[in-house]
Amino acid sequence: MEIGIDLVEHKDILANYEALAKRILSEAELEIYNTLKLEKRKIEYVASRFAAKEALFKALGSYEKPYSFKDASILNKPNGKPYIEAPSIPFSFHISLSHTDNYSVAFVVKI
Repeated sequence: MEIGIDLVEHKDILANYEALAKRILSEAELEIYNTLKLEKRKIEYVASRFAAKEALFKALGSYEKPYSFKDASILNKPNGKPYIEAPSIPFSFHISLSHTDNYSVAFVVKI
């Protein structure tokens, strides 16, 4: 079992969150992102997905195949619980996300 954690300060992505969204979000995530109306919510969404994917890569540790941000989708079950959908990555994960007005954090466990 390996873990990964990442913290993103919202002010660090404020100036370019739209470009960052296009660079890191999968198609499924972009569909959700495009439904968000408030800028604050869009920033939280992008920051939490960026943190989650960074934490995911940390939990993967050393691996043979390099993965890109778009290889994984951070989605939510109907009850709101986040999960990782990553068909090209041959592992299972647990994930937890949280955010405040200024920070988003993600914790990933490879199982």
